[in-house]
Amino acid sequence: MPRAFTADEATSIRAKLLAAGEESFARMGIRRTTVEELARAAGVSKGAFYNFFDSKESLFLALLEDHEIRAHAEVEAAVRTDPHRGLDTLIDTAMQATQRNPLLPVAMSQEGLRLLHGMTEAQREAFVERDVRLVERILERLRQAGVHVSVSSTVLVALLRSLVFVGWHRGEIGEGLTEELATWLTPTLRAALLSGSSSTEAVR
Repeated sequence: MPRAFTADEATSIRAKLLAAGEESFARMGIRRTTVEELARAAGVSKGAFYNFFDSKESLFLALLEDHEIRAHAEVEAAVRTDPHRGLDTLIDTAMQATQRNPLLPVAMSQEGLRLLHGMTEAQREAFVERDVRLVERILERLRQAGVHVSVSSTVLVALLRSLVFVGWHRGEIGEGLTEELATWLTPTLRAALLSGSSSTEAVR
């Protein structure tokens, strides 16, 4: 049986597993990453790996969640600093998502989608709800600053997710053209989302 780890050891090993997983998943994907390699990178046995994660897939999902939580915190901090650029921040974050998070392209690949489709209903709802709650908090912060968006949080979440796919396909679109598209999209979407608003932000 794997030996028990002290609290400090467990914290260190979990951090090493997360770091090893991020590197391996981003480079090789989920299927080609092995528990044995992950355990070796963390300095534990293959059996001990399961003290921390049920499977390599569980590790991958934990990494996705960690990335998402950090990204959400960064977005909220930026919106608090300058709420009148809140929509710009959301649009830019969505367009750059697959560049900023090396695991997102893996999650959006065929093997990643199979894993996500295999999650429990509660897990899927948690992933969806995190995005919805983030957008709802940001819309509330914008309202407090006098910026009134003319679409629902659900529609805005769907729009942002579609922009993630645009950013993901920058290779097919062309790097330069994608940047040009982003430069055009941000003010265009911003104006559309604020149409009908009486706030001063709508006419900037």
